[in-house]
Amino acid sequence: MILSDCWLGRRDLCGKDLNTDYFEKMSRRSLLTVFTGATIFFLLVARLPAPITEESLTPAPKPSAKPKQKALPQSTPKSEAAPSPKLAGVTFTIPQSQMTASATSQHGSHNAAEAIDGNRGTMWHTDFTFFAQPTAPLPQSITLNLGGTYNINALHYLPRQDWYGHGTILSYRIYASRDGSNFTQIATGTWANDHTEKTAAFASTKASYIRLEAVVAHLGFASAAEINVTAIR
Repeated sequence: MILSDCWLGRRDLCGKDLNTDYFEKMSRRSLLTVFTGATIFFLLVARLPAPITEESLTPAPKPSAKPKQKALPQSTPKSEAAPSPKLAGVTFTIPQSQMTASATSQHGSHNAAEAIDGNRGTMWHTDFTFFAQPTAPLPQSITLNLGGTYNINALHYLPRQDWYGHGTILSYRIYASRDGSNFTQIATGTWANDHTEKTAAFASTKASYIRLEAVVAHLGFASAAEINVTAIR
């Protein structure tokens, strides 16, 4: 039964069939509408964001502060008095001009005084023969009167400065005296066989006289261009 039948004059069928079809169609439409609406509702619900639940946030515990250490009182170092320096003695050279000299042996003008005249070109030399042979065997010595009493601490010996090496003292002994008669040995040693100045240092000794003794010397002679003595003031 279709709607056109009603209009074609089939009124007997039109009411019954028309109502039946109408209600069927309306039911279908209602169901479709309900289904579509439900579908849209569920789709919308599915798209909604999840509800935000407020959580009670527990604040993180603050790091416990380390207990402050009390600053220990710093002990102020006691000021110590600086030790008073010991006055070091001043070393000086005893002037040759106030000295006198004597020797156990000397040759002509090469006397003992030429070892303390401040002239490197002159010298004291022990005696020798015409053929340049020593007349006095070693040891031989030269003694200086210092012209005063000093705390002597070194003797400086300069060998002859010409091209000869005769008489350069190689082994020595040194003596000191206060009266010029009684001598005490204060040093001994050896020196190189060359023209450089030699030094014999020793403990400070109070003396007015000093003696240099040649134990071994070049070619058996003894000689000296200059002799100086230092002391502590």
